[in-house]
Amino acid sequence: MPRLAGAWVWLALAGAAGAQTDGPRISRAGPPATPVYSKDGTVVVYAPASKAGYRAPVLVFVDRTREELKRATRLKFGSQACPLEIAIGGKSAGDTRVLTARLRDREGGVRERIELPDPEAADLAKFRRAICAALLRAWMVDAGGTEASMRELPAWLVDGLVRYMDHEPRQADADRMLLLWSHACLPAAVELFAADSLAATREPAVAAMLASWFLEKRPALNAFEALLRGAATGTAWRPEGAGLLLAGTDDPAAFDAALDLWLLSEGRVVIKPGLTTCGIVRRFRAHLLLYPAEYGKTLDPSRTWRTFQEAVALADDPVIRRGAAAKALELRMAAFGRDGMLLAVSDAYAAFLNALARGEKQGELSRLLMEAEGMRKELERRTAQGAVLQRTVEK
Repeated sequence: MPRLAGAWVWLALAGAAGAQTDGPRISRAGPPATPVYSKDGTVVVYAPASKAGYRAPVLVFVDRTREELKRATRLKFGSQACPLEIAIGGKSAGDTRVLTARLRDREGGVRERIELPDPEAADLAKFRRAICAALLRAWMVDAGGTEASMRELPAWLVDGLVRYMDHEPRQADADRMLLLWSHACLPAAVELFAADSLAATREPAVAAMLASWFLEKRPALNAFEALLRGAATGTAWRPEGAGLLLAGTDDPAAFDAALDLWLLSEGRVVIKPGLTTCGIVRRFRAHLLLYPAEYGKTLDPSRTWRTFQEAVALADDPVIRRGAAAKALELRMAAFGRDGMLLAVSDAYAAFLNALARGEKQGELSRLLMEAEGMRKELERRTAQGAVLQRTVEK
């Protein structure tokens, strides 16, 4: 379990002091230290004097999390109408809790509050998630949300957003989601996007990928902003509403079709240039079949594809040759942006296919195909053992 104590070591310890306001509710361990504020005054950190050294590092962590959230959502966070306060407790007893609340003062103002009973032991991942959730709710207040109108986003969507903010697991998340999809392990779109979606709740990768669809929706519409504004002003979560934002339809079948197209396109995205994983290799292998366009005319209509080995035996057929030329280009595109080993495998298959398109003799075609197959099997062996292949990308 990640802990805060280790994270504070590398954070700067400088911070500005501000005027004393309400003190923390969770600590009675001696007098309070002067609170510290963010530059825009929308975040304040309280602590007892015994834990004063944690104030500035906590504030730096909150500010960094806020900046990551801003980059992910393309929204600005920090509300004067609903500030965020962090209360550091005086415990040193291994209390890992991260407590959250929304408080209302006598004048009717609201503020988000996060409490860390023991800053040395608090769960860092839970703290980061609590910061994001509080900032999202504060943004909704600025967007016109009131206590009566505001609606909660699904917990899996907030979890997915927080996971998406971390670049490191994105390729693994995409691989996991695409594997589940290719094995028909995902439900229909309206069930997948339900507020209590089991798939998104049980699979962090699925939650992160679904969140990414909202966050990366282009060109003009910021789908996540539209979602937040709706929730702020009383729109309850509905899968059909997600369909309208993401696919422009509230028809379940059309939403399903759009989901399939989106996932198909995600399989081609180069998330990290030069990276090749087991999932990427698995999807590359799916391209190693020939689908000639004129089936039913000159070839057996009972099957719409041919293996490359079968294509060698049919090398005199012009339909096969034309299909081979198109497949060579497809394979090069399937390896685009990946590491050198997958690029070499792609080049080897392209050399075979181009030779097939030119009408080379079967002996030469078999030799080229065996060479490409051997390279692919070595690549699959390495990635199946957990290796992640990556080349250095020059800037």
